Amino acid sequence: MSDKSTLLPPVSRRLKHATSRRLQSLRRGDREMPHYFIVGAKRAGTTSLDEYIVDHPLVLRGLVEKGCRYYDVNYHRGPAWFRGHLPLSADLDRLEAKLGARPVFGESSPYYCFHPEAAARIAADAPDARLIMVLRDPVQRAWSHVRYEITREFETLDPVAALEAETERLTQPDEKARWYAHRHFSYAARSRYAEQIVAMRQHFGDDQLLVVQSEDVFDRPAETLARVFDHLGLPPHVASDYRAHKALRSAAVPDDFRAALTERIADDTVRLRDVLDTPPTWA
Repeated sequence: MSDKSTLLPPVSRRLKHATSRRLQSLRRGDREMPHYFIVGAKRAGTTSLDEYIVDHPLVLRGLVEKGCRYYDVNYHRGPAWFRGHLPLSADLDRLEAKLGARPVFGESSPYYCFHPEAAARIAADAPDARLIMVLRDPVQRAWSHVRYEITREFETLDPVAALEAETERLTQPDEKARWYAHRHFSYAARSRYAEQIVAMRQHFGDDQLLVVQSEDVFDRPAETLARVFDHLGLPPHVASDYRAHKALRSAAVPDDFRAALTERIADDTVRLRDVLDTPPTWA
């Protein structure tokens, strides 16, 4: 199986989700807002974390893989479109009566922490939401990011050239091209975690944002998920499967890419030590 084929859910599952969305949008009644949001970072293990969380018996799986991306790339579709993806309060009432506790559900997008308007949009609709952000070694994250874009055939440059072109791409005058680059080609910028955490905290309290280390998600999943479930107000739960999702085949980071990326984020990595009470091990 190629790397590209592992980056998307099976066709059968996508078709099932599409059918569920159409049926759900036709139903009448009050809708519930997401209880939590996994906000990023890209290529830091957010898909795996989402799978581990929805394994909990009190967490519902959404109608789309991870989420419908409303607060970043689909905001123009409007609130009615978003409500069609949300469960009915009556359904949650019935589940609460059956389970003895009210189930929760979330929305996930690795672009939420980096999109300049997503945090404010989420805060306006769900001011009490719990947020989770996953940080991965920034060099490894950027390397995985550029390989991901190449595998998906969005990126046509080689990794080092793509990194060198990033600033020009993110500041080009054409708005459509600039936003496209912002979403796909922001390799160093998305590894500047301190900036993104500070931006999220402008709209949410410190206690609402849980920052976990990607390496802990995979090396100590049960321990890390215990923190996550406590943050979400859920009882402990140990999943039966902690395999990685959407993983690319390993490849060593070239020295020239590592050097160029490290130089671009050095000041932000230093700042991260002040932003977090317990900085990641690589910081």
